[in-house]
Amino acid sequence: GKKEKAVFLVTSSVSGEGKTFTSLNLATVFALPGKKTLIVGADMRRPRIYSDFGLSNDVGLSMYLAGIAEFDTVVQPTSQEYLHLISGGPVPPNPSELLLTQRMEEFMKEAQKRYDYVIVDSPPLAIVTDAFVLSSYADHTLFLVRQNFSPKDLLRIADDYYRTGRLK
Repeated sequence: GKKEKAVFLVTSSVSGEGKTFTSLNLATVFALPGKKTLIVGADMRRPRIYSDFGLSNDVGLSMYLAGIAEFDTVVQPTSQEYLHLISGGPVPPNPSELLLTQRMEEFMKEAQKRYDYVIVDSPPLAIVTDAFVLSSYADHTLFLVRQNFSPKDLLRIADDYYRTGRLK
């Protein structure tokens, strides 16, 4: 049959709702049965997912998007087979602009060609509009909510984004 492939965008309203934790767990679940899985640390302002793997942030998405590095040089294998990581990379002066470039489109095409599952760990929606830019590449958006933590007014806004089709 048709090979199952999907891009997941993991986002939330503010920091601290469990995006990275969820991205890691989701990716691990896909990689375990041998599906080629890529986590993209798309939060270039505060890259941190690489430290969960004991990997480096010397190269990453920012360098690919800025045209300083190619896809192969920014991919890092993790200790888990079938699971690769592309970290946010060195913090660029213009993270939002980089996501709007033609290189971002090329990046996502390349990622989808090479991997069964691509998990995009996104910046929080309330802080920047990056998640909207990224959502156009996603087949599924996971919007995380944390009890007694997520601001209710921001959840209403997120619900509105969903109902008006701004977030899939």
